Formats: sequence, structure tokens, C-alpha cells
Amino acid sequence: MSSQRTHARRGMRGRPGTLTALMVGALVATFASACGGSDSGSGSGSGGDPKSLVIAGWGGSFTAANKEAFYDQFEKETGIKVTIATPGGGFAAKVAAQRAGNNIEWDLLEAPGGDTSKLVLDGNLEKFPASLVQAVTPLVADGALRPSPAEPYYLDHGGTVNLIGCNTKLVKKCPTNPREFFDVKSFPGTRGITANNPIFTSLFGLAGDGVQPQQYFPADVDRAMNSLKRIKPNVSVWATTPAQMQQAIVDGEVAIMQAPNTVLISAMKSVPELKLYWEGGLLFDEGWCVPKGAKNKEAAFKFIQWYAEKRELQAKFTTKLGAGTAGRDMQKYLSPEVLKNLPINKTGVTLVDGMAGAKQQQELGKRLREILVG
Repeated sequence: MSSQRTHARRGMRGRPGTLTALMVGALVATFASACGGSDSGSGSGSGGDPKSLVIAGWGGSFTAANKEAFYDQFEKETGIKVTIATPGGGFAAKVAAQRAGNNIEWDLLEAPGGDTSKLVLDGNLEKFPASLVQAVTPLVADGALRPSPAEPYYLDHGGTVNLIGCNTKLVKKCPTNPREFFDVKSFPGTRGITANNPIFTSLFGLAGDGVQPQQYFPADVDRAMNSLKRIKPNVSVWATTPAQMQQAIVDGEVAIMQAPNTVLISAMKSVPELKLYWEGGLLFDEGWCVPKGAKNKEAAFKFIQWYAEKRELQAKFTTKLGAGTAGRDMQKYLSPEVLKNLPINKTGVTLVDGMAGAKQQQELGKRLREILVG
């Protein structure tokens, strides 16, 4: 199975008018990161513990699946103690702040979509050493080293798609694409929108207003914000973490949720009436990366190589969560049923140009925050 990038090109809760402190904090952090990282704190990683690895995870079912498939086994095989932090999003902003304070807290990131490109753009990631690139290249799919094999700063892992989930028990008629999601009159029902990254929230607003994927960038900021303003009174949850998204669905607080496929698939275990609609889905460009100046960067690079070698464990992760991995020829390790439901095999899904989005992240974050706190 080739990388998700290749295939995709083919084919807080808060009541309306309110916003939780967590949501405000996440947006403030995102806005701050858009100003770029500092050159301070770019040390060599000296002073670290070669038997320690601190991983910043996205949280929820995603990090739980990584722990079950990879972290526990890596610790067992290597003797390197894995500690998991769950900052809850805003990775690019938080790494920039840590560098500015000359205090890098994490060694490896489960960097979600949007953050990876922003981290690269701001110069806040360690470039993979040549020895690592040489070791993993035969083991991973073409295009899995990102942004390119010549400039490898992260390795593809867990590419997820923001799509629409609809609880058919709570509504009579489900929206099947972003335009219908934003048509609250024809498709009534309580709604939730993922708001952990302004790029994806803004693009969802554009898609809801009829903008086609090939016209996403440069993003029409005014049009995106006006679209989100119109639907805001009908959105009861603006979620910033996987746990918030999933809980809103399971509790029945929302009938219709725009969220990553991994969250929705996990929620289906408790809500079997939940139906997924892939048309207009936005594919995240995400993966494993090492913050610039990480104290234990050698342990982080060791994990990345170890991960690339473990295609059976990658298959375990994918089977559990419905998200792809970097491994080459993964179709040999996955069942036909799992392959059928992977984002790379769904039509109507668009791979977001993360670098183009990162260049507009400052303005998008500022404007989105103004809408949500207003």
C-alpha cells in the first residue's frame, strides 16, 4: 500500500455563543505559533537520557492505539522508558514556545495534520539523519518521508480524515457532504465541529459554502469566516481533543459531528447507529517528528527506525483504528475489510496542502478565535 498522500490525490464543548477556556487557549496557542519559532533552544539534544523517550500524543483513541501497538512493545524490546504527554493539540505553538524558553519538553511528536507543516515552516523540527533515511527507505511507502526524501522532517503515520458522522437514531435525514452539513434547514439536528486547527475548520467552512478543493488555497478568509458565522448558532460543540469529540457523540449531545475518522470509528462501538459520510473529507498530513533541540532525540530516531521495521504492529494499529501507516506493501498485512475502509480507498477525500495552510495559519487562527469568542 503506497502512502496516503499518493492515493488521496487520486481518488470544548460550549453552547452556541460561548467558548470554554480550553478552546480559547488552543486558539491563542495556534495564533502564537503562526508568528514562527525562536532560534533559541535549538540545542543538540545533549544532557538527555538515552534510556528515556517522552512522546507528545494527540490523546484519545489515537494515542491509546499507538501505546497498545507500539509504545509498550518498544519499551519492552529496547529498555527505553516511554513517557506519554497529552498536550491536547496546538503542537506547533507549544514547540515554538518551548524553544523560545529554551526548554524542550518532548522528544517525539504524534503531530496531527496542520501542525506538521507549520513545524517544518518555522524550522522547529530536527531533520532526519542520513543513516535513518537510508535505513527506513526500503521499509516505507514512496512518499512516506515528508515533505520529501531530500528534506525528511517527519514520517507518515496515522493520516486521518475529517468527515461527517451522523447518528441516524437522532435525526431523520443525514447530511452527506459539507454543503448539506451547513444547510441546517434541510438537515436539522444538533451539530459539532472540530476546531483544534484553524486550517481544517476554515476549509470546512469554505467547503460548506460551495468552494471546490482545487480552490481551497490561497484560502478566502472572509468567505470561510462568514460561512462559520452563519452556522455558529447551530453548533453546540466546538471540539479540540479526540476525547471531547467522541464524548459529545456518545452522550448524544450532538447528532451530527464533523471529526476525524478515527474518532468516529471509535464512537461507533458505543453508537452503532452512527453513519459516516466521506464526501468532502479532508485528509490530514501528519506523522512522527522530533522537535528541534529534543533532549533525547537519538532515542526518538531509534523509535522511528524501529517503527518502520514493524509492519505487523502497524497492521495491528490500522486494524484497530482505521488509520494508515508508513509501511511499504501494507496490503499484505491487512484484511480486505480493513483495506476497504481506509481513507486512501475512499472517494471524495482531499489531501490538504499543509504548507499552503501553514502560511495562512496566523490569519485563520486570529479570525476564527474572534468568531468563536464573540
